[in-house]
Amino acid sequence: MSTGYDKYKIDITMPAVIRPALLQRTLESLIKNVVDDMSRFRLIINVDPIGENLKSGKVVKTAQSLFPNVVFNIPKTPSFAKAVKWVWSQTETKYVLHFEDDWIVNRKVDINDMIKILDKHRDFCSLRMYKHATPKNRTSMHTFSCRWIYNTEGYYLAKDWKKQFGLNPVLLRKDFIDEALPLMRDNINPEKQFRYSQEYMRPIIKKWKYAIYAKPGERPLVSDTGREWIKNTEYVKPKGTFLTWEKKK
Repeated sequence: MSTGYDKYKIDITMPAVIRPALLQRTLESLIKNVVDDMSRFRLIINVDPIGENLKSGKVVKTAQSLFPNVVFNIPKTPSFAKAVKWVWSQTETKYVLHFEDDWIVNRKVDINDMIKILDKHRDFCSLRMYKHATPKNRTSMHTFSCRWIYNTEGYYLAKDWKKQFGLNPVLLRKDFIDEALPLMRDNINPEKQFRYSQEYMRPIIKKWKYAIYAKPGERPLVSDTGREWIKNTEYVKPKGTFLTWEKKK
């Protein structure tokens, strides 16, 4: 029976680099565990020209082989900050599922239930998919340097707004993207821009609340596969602010 939430179109935004096999694994996990009707979803992907010794077009073709509706960009130079800004600038749907090319979804996710929560709580800007197991039989947990309180609707809510926004897999409200995008900068890691220390972004992050989509006793909903890729490549994340991959010395 339809609840109405399954009628919402959803844009998936994805910064990526040249690693098509990893991307395929990510997209297949989304299709298996999140996508209920392919016609609802549009994939917006930015492929930075860095990574494996392949052409960027190989990544685009991988995406197009799995999603019928793909919008893509291949910039001349890599920049994580610019990649996030570009994919967000292309969004059109009320809710946006932000992913990166090196995450997988471990089990079924009711995307309509996530939409229901954000629809009900208009002051939530995001609903994050959690990468850790949640504690059993507890109504609160400490993670991301913050205390989170469980609500029986199926989410944990942060008690401190100062640095709780994250770009790990997350369902975002388009209104939040539209407010933040004009202020975002090219020389700072996009995730680090949403912090109390960044005065220019402070008024926006202060007005919103932040939630994690999880229940007590659950195993990780998503997993980071990028660490596996790093072991077998010549690239590494630089220390400090991450804007693009660097070759190992």
